[in-house]
Order: sequence, then C-alpha cells, then structure tokens
Amino acid sequence: MSTSYEQQHVEYPSRKRMGWLAAGAALFVAAGFFLMFSDSSDTGDSVISAVVGLVSVLFFGLCFAYSLVKMIKKEPSFVVNEQGFVDSSSYTSGGFIPWKDVENIFMYELMGQSMIGVKLKDEQAFLDRQTGVKRKLMTVNTQMVDATVSIAQSSLSLPLEQLYIMMVGRWKRASGVYKPGQHDKL
Repeated sequence: MSTSYEQQHVEYPSRKRMGWLAAGAALFVAAGFFLMFSDSSDTGDSVISAVVGLVSVLFFGLCFAYSLVKMIKKEPSFVVNEQGFVDSSSYTSGGFIPWKDVENIFMYELMGQSMIGVKLKDEQAFLDRQTGVKRKLMTVNTQMVDATVSIAQSSLSLPLEQLYIMMVGRWKRASGVYKPGQHDKL
C-alpha cells in the first residue's frame, strides 16, 4: 500500500458543535442581561448582580460572536502537512508552527476535556510574537499544562486521538525519528 505523505490534512470547524456553542453562549448572554436588569431589594446584591451580568454579557457575547464567525467562514480550523501545522481552531490558536520548532506532542485532559498539547522548543520566542490578551491566555495555559499550544476537539471534526496520531507521525518523519516504510501505523 503506497501512501503519499506530501498531502495535507485540512480540518474545518464542525458547524454542529459551533452551533451548540453559539446557542450556549447566547443563553449566558441572556442570563447576563437578566442579572444586569433584575430588580433587587438590597443595593449591594443589585451591584454584584449587575457586575456579574456585565461580565457574562461581555465574555459570552465574544464567545457567541466567535462561534458565529467560525460557522459562517469557510476557513480551515486546522491544517497538518509535512512542513508543520496551522492552528486556527480557537482564539488562542498558534498559527503556523513548523515541525522543527516542536519539542513534544502529548494528549492531556483539562476539566474533563481531552486536548492535544504541543510543547515548543523556544516557547518564549513564540509567546513574544503574540499580542495582548492572546499572549496572556497562552502564558497561563503554558503554566497550567506545560503546553505552548493546546488543541481542543470543539472546532474539529476528526476525533482528537486520530489527529494526535497523524501529528506525531508527521512530526517524527520531519525530525528523522520515523522513516516511511517502517512497519507501524504512524
């Protein structure tokens, strides 16, 4: 069986998952508005409710907008090829990352959600190229799970385990650890 490793694998966001995320975010936006404008007899509770409601509206409003944009746009959320991978699967996505910059790829679980972690050789240089809130979120992620880039299932249609196997295989081929023709499934 001959397999061409020159091909790339392209993942598009799952419209069904994005639809569920948008619906969930819309519910939290509505709950935020309810908290902001609900009448409370105690002034202290009223202020706290308004602040929590405002934070909910702002955060989940951004999540709602992001989900809608991902559903409408016909852009790939993830691309894997022999040169590296392009991650556009979330707000904190890493963009193009060449295999030569990858130190390790591993699976982990965070708050009940399976994820692929990618540790970069020079993560500080990578983080320095990011801007604002995105850099801060990526830095926190790096401190929590020791992964510079994290890839979640939420905007992918291919099961995460299959994507992981594909990524590790291409990374090993690019680094010279794995040679095509060896008898394994990478």
